Amino acid sequence: MKFLHCADLHLGCPGGAERLRAFLGLLAFCKQEKVEVLLIAGDLFESPRADERTRQRVFSALGEDPALCVLIAAGNHDPIGPGTNYDEALPGNVYVFPRAWSCAEIPAYGVRVWGASFGADKEPPFAVVPARRRLTPGLYDLGVLHADLAADSPYRPLTPERIAETQVKYLALGHIHARSEVRRAGGTLYAYSGCLQGLGFDEVGEKGAYLGEVTENGLSLSFVKLCGSMTLEKTLNLTGCRSLEEAARLYDRQIGPLPGHRLLLTLTGAPGFAVDGAALSRLLSDRAAKVRVEDETRPEADASTLAREDTLRGAFVRRMQARIAQADGDEETARLALRLGLAAFEGEVRDDAD
Repeated sequence: MKFLHCADLHLGCPGGAERLRAFLGLLAFCKQEKVEVLLIAGDLFESPRADERTRQRVFSALGEDPALCVLIAAGNHDPIGPGTNYDEALPGNVYVFPRAWSCAEIPAYGVRVWGASFGADKEPPFAVVPARRRLTPGLYDLGVLHADLAADSPYRPLTPERIAETQVKYLALGHIHARSEVRRAGGTLYAYSGCLQGLGFDEVGEKGAYLGEVTENGLSLSFVKLCGSMTLEKTLNLTGCRSLEEAARLYDRQIGPLPGHRLLLTLTGAPGFAVDGAALSRLLSDRAAKVRVEDETRPEADASTLAREDTLRGAFVRRMQARIAQADGDEETARLALRLGLAAFEGEVRDDAD
């Protein structure tokens, strides 16, 4: 039996066409890989009631493959209740959990899925509710939940102890947009899949879902990249640079174009000019879909002050100052060697520094 765990799709948000494309790509992946159970751990929609066009397209797409069992634990953005996204007839293969912890059995696939939905924008700490009906023996127990591992969170705080009490083999979690590693609490494995498609600079790296397969040998889990664009973090050491134009040329040598992606660029080192992050963002604007520059550079060291130090660094500076004074028409090379040498003392030598 194969299942896919995703969360935090936030469909229907402003400018969310890319998120919708990622959602449709996820369903295509399910069909291609013959996934039988899709677990959506909350915030399928951005709001309690998305626009009708979005709702119809989403539920129509979910219902296209009747063999795919879709189980939804609604989150704080899209809670269940009168007048919400789930308050109408849904495709026959789609099941939305009630507010209380309960289960849905799928004997044809040998699996039982436990879950609970948000009934408002906030929920109290999670508590396991014992089953009140006879359960079919021999089914594999999975769980799906929108919850927060932070103890003081208003969004259904959840502890490892409560996770262990569920006694499911795997608990699919949503709410945190960053993917977590698979962890264990008692006999239960659990993880956040992270959001399916990032749009902002705070949603860094690959986004997707966890693919699980249950065989006679047990459960195997792997992360699958399903997003389109990404926010990519890069660092650029400007030690030795004397202008924005030189910084841009260094960027092209070390990083290069990132078409379609967002770039979060952190500047480090001790450049020989006053850094204007906004101006550099504009200069690099054609290298990525969006560019944000964070300046963590420090002022270039004053060589005359350093030369008075009774240290190895001071001795180096004094020797380099002597070479600069003796340079015959090639002072700039000697000055660059001084700047790179000082960067080496700080552990900040660029990869392309010869």
